Amino acid sequence: MSNNLSFKEVFNKGAVVFNPVLVQLAGLCPVVAASTSLKNAAILSAVAFAELVAVCVIASAFMKRIPRWVRMPLYLVIGLLLICPFLWYVEMKTLINLSLSMKIYIPLIAINSVVAVHCEQFAVKNSVRSAFYDAAAVGIGASAIFIAVGVLRELLGSASIGGMAVNIPVTFK
Repeated sequence: MSNNLSFKEVFNKGAVVFNPVLVQLAGLCPVVAASTSLKNAAILSAVAFAELVAVCVIASAFMKRIPRWVRMPLYLVIGLLLICPFLWYVEMKTLINLSLSMKIYIPLIAINSVVAVHCEQFAVKNSVRSAFYDAAAVGIGASAIFIAVGVLRELLGSASIGGMAVNIPVTFK
């Protein structure tokens, strides 16, 4: 693959054309199960975006010469090493109270196959800059799906968006 891909080319392919949540239906379980509200979807989006970008950049910079059979589990371990301290910090040092579903699904995002497959398909075959652009594009595309599902579930489930009541005739608890 070319190492001189423009941001526009990478963004269109990563966020729209090959959006892993929409096209490959990969990672759909955490999206649907944990995006029960706009707040949960925003937290999951931020975590997924940061983890995807960090792991893809690390893979592009340091893992090109490592055999594939070793790289695949390394992507997952690096993801967990990045997410676990984040979870600890949020739980111990901030006022953000994560629900049980968030505590379960954030680590699942870390070991999600989307990151490993994406690193293997794109990051290790391209420059660090292109890997960063691509991971950011895929993260934005996936985050858009997280947010859309979270808003839809909160709207239909509790007739609110972002905790603010919305008057709709039917809700589905």
